[in-house]
Amino acid sequence: MYEDLDPLMERYGIDALLTCGSAFDNPSVYWLTGFRSTDEIIYLKNRGDAPLVAASFLALERVVKESFITHTHDFTDVVLKILHENKKVNDNMDQIYGSLLRAQFSGKILGVPDEFPASLLVMLQKMGYTVKVVRDLVLEARARKSVKEIKTIKKAGDATTGAIMQVVEMVKNSTIGANKVLMHKGNPLTVGMIKLALEHFLLDRGAESSEDAIVAVGSKAFDWHYLGAQGDRFKGGAPVIMDVFPRLKLERYVADVTRTVVRGPVPRRVQKMFDAVAAAAEASVDALTDGTLIDKVNLACVNTLKQHGFDSRRLNPDAKDGMTHGLGHGIGLEVHELPSMYSREEPFLEGHVMAIEPGVYLKSVGGVRIENDYAVTKGRARRLTTGIDDILFV
Repeated sequence: MYEDLDPLMERYGIDALLTCGSAFDNPSVYWLTGFRSTDEIIYLKNRGDAPLVAASFLALERVVKESFITHTHDFTDVVLKILHENKKVNDNMDQIYGSLLRAQFSGKILGVPDEFPASLLVMLQKMGYTVKVVRDLVLEARARKSVKEIKTIKKAGDATTGAIMQVVEMVKNSTIGANKVLMHKGNPLTVGMIKLALEHFLLDRGAESSEDAIVAVGSKAFDWHYLGAQGDRFKGGAPVIMDVFPRLKLERYVADVTRTVVRGPVPRRVQKMFDAVAAAAEASVDALTDGTLIDKVNLACVNTLKQHGFDSRRLNPDAKDGMTHGLGHGIGLEVHELPSMYSREEPFLEGHVMAIEPGVYLKSVGGVRIENDYAVTKGRARRLTTGIDDILFV
């Protein structure tokens, strides 16, 4: 949350936060300003003061109209002076930053995030400024979401679950043909067909599908990184993992939902995997409260899987099957952000939003994974990805 910035700046020991870039290249710039543009801007926030944006006057007109920033610094005159001297602006950034900092910064230590250009950091040091890299400061502030952000992520979740349900109908309406291949309108049902349908549905609802969306068929899903090849065919009785994480085109926030669908008779081993993963998902959410250690929730998940006969790398680092990935990840403007689900010491906090995704994987079968998005609100986990069953046998 924005309210966390000043306490974090004090904790990190900086007097001001400085960063730069565009909203489309740098999610933190968008989060800090609310300015959705390809324009390059400079952001400066002195501790305890309202932030400001520095840019040329054309960009500043849009900043004032389209962002929540109310304080600005116009460096148009500096740019014109550089150009008048037949010099390149990029070679004279010291003049631009110098004009900004002389006018707006009176502290001692500037903090910059780790994505801040190294050339600019060195330039600031040569100009005599003390610069400290505060790697996770903005990411930590972004970790706790506002009510508005949570509503926006739910909007992304609604688009995602709707897209998955549409393609599940395609699977449901298919027939099982020769060699158990699913046939849809006379053609083999393929990963390419499903991904195209997902993309079209999401675009109609103002979201764009990631190129890394996963549609993994049968035993190939044992490798949970496997995206799925366009020509991979769906087969009856084989679990298919669909992991979809689109971004809202306007608001820029993401959701992340995974379902495993099976068409036709469900093999006993696959049923056992589903039962274990569904129970682990329930145990995880039941344990998730404001102030609960993240690792306690992790253990609730893997201990439940163990009770159902499945291994995990949390309990056995050498595990070759079972749950071979983490419990999940924070989500927001990026599909992977804080809080980290690998933490052994950090707790969940009010405003955290995360994807919880227990899964088990067996080499001869593939995988089963269920993923939903949750927000910690009023002390408890509230599910944001609704309107879809966890178990999809069709």
